[in-house]
Amino acid sequence: MSADAPGLAARDLLVKDARAILDALPAANDQNEAIHVARKAIRRMRAVLGLLTYDTFGVEREDRALRQLGKGLSGMRDAHVVVETANRLQAAHPELGWAPIIEALELRRTRILQRSLAVDPGFLRRRRVVEQVLQRLEVQPWRSLRRRSVRTALDASERRAAKAGKRAARADDPEAVHRWRRRVRRLRMQLDAAQVLDALQGHGDAHGAVVRKGKELHRISDRLGWSQDVRLLRNLVRNMPWSEGKGRVMGLVEEQLAQAGDEVR
Repeated sequence: MSADAPGLAARDLLVKDARAILDALPAANDQNEAIHVARKAIRRMRAVLGLLTYDTFGVEREDRALRQLGKGLSGMRDAHVVVETANRLQAAHPELGWAPIIEALELRRTRILQRSLAVDPGFLRRRRVVEQVLQRLEVQPWRSLRRRSVRTALDASERRAAKAGKRAARADDPEAVHRWRRRVRRLRMQLDAAQVLDALQGHGDAHGAVVRKGKELHRISDRLGWSQDVRLLRNLVRNMPWSEGKGRVMGLVEEQLAQAGDEVR
């Protein structure tokens, strides 16, 4: 890979994910899946932008725009995830009184999606945000990106993830756990991107070690994600009107949450 290739590869990753968002957000078929695809692409873009921190790039505006875009989709995504979480637990424990609970969660998901689409029909406003980000990225000095700067940013991200993990282990705080998950997930995406940028040469990481580290980060992220999803389900079910079987469902959810908490610690 030539000296200027890391920057061009970074640009290509960003453009690819921006196009993925634009392709997903018309949501012609499955709106919930489209939102999921868009949010993942947003996170990958922000992870790549984070690797530019220690070089001659001014991408703070683009990162803020993507951050706001992701936050605007989070309510719809969370409403769908909690339905999926309930369905997963129902499949493992069908004997409990899930039907009225899942029906209520599905109705809630529909209402949240409809409200958002009423404000932004066809996600047109969100698509314009992505198009503006793409235009501003085109003028960045991509050929100036140095591999050393990417490695520095990756090391800093790894330190932040480790620090967040220590805080989450010490404190019984859902927000601390959520912050840890976000930083682990971001680090995993940045590690993947750094490999594409060929920026890990001389970093002391053989390919096999990088792969193992990526798998471990994925495992931690999945574990923390399940804990967060179960907690959201617990909070919603707890506030629902009484229904037959609600007590048994709550018992299972509390059990799952305690188990997830033990695994996090």
